[in-house]
Amino acid sequence: MFIAELGDKTQLLALSFATRTKPLYIILAVITSTLLSHILAVSAGHIVAITQPDLYSQIIACIFFIFFGLYELFNAFTKGSNTSKLTTYSFFPMVIAFFIAEMGDKSQLATMTLAIKYKTPFIVLISTTLGIVMADALAIYLGSVVGKKINKKFVRLISCAIFLAFGFYSLFLILN
Repeated sequence: MFIAELGDKTQLLALSFATRTKPLYIILAVITSTLLSHILAVSAGHIVAITQPDLYSQIIACIFFIFFGLYELFNAFTKGSNTSKLTTYSFFPMVIAFFIAEMGDKSQLATMTLAIKYKTPFIVLISTTLGIVMADALAIYLGSVVGKKINKKFVRLISCAIFLAFGFYSLFLILN
């Protein structure tokens, strides 16, 4: 999940906030919004996991990983900066901004996919939330120290390669 978050709009949003507000408030907003978002994703993934045969669930998970890789490849060549420009940086507006950024995002879908694959909702919730918080903490640190010197395209290409590798390798293992 840490890798999935690299170059993601949530991380870029954290980077943007970090140039203008206190890091502790941003981290708390990330934790709150990610927990809310991932509770929804884990619940949906767990329902799929308990209602579908294992083979189908695993193939669906692989397809999602491949989709995330292709999504990152597309974004690497088509997206500019995804940072948001809010006029106030209090805690609740940041939570709302992060929550909206996470809805339907690849990290939320990856969380659902992991819940389908591993059938351990609590562990998936905690580990994916921790991965996002760590990645966003890195962005917050970088935002407060180096600002806008991060090459987003390079980060997205690395993320793409990792998602595609996981997806195709897992699919290969399942089918053989």
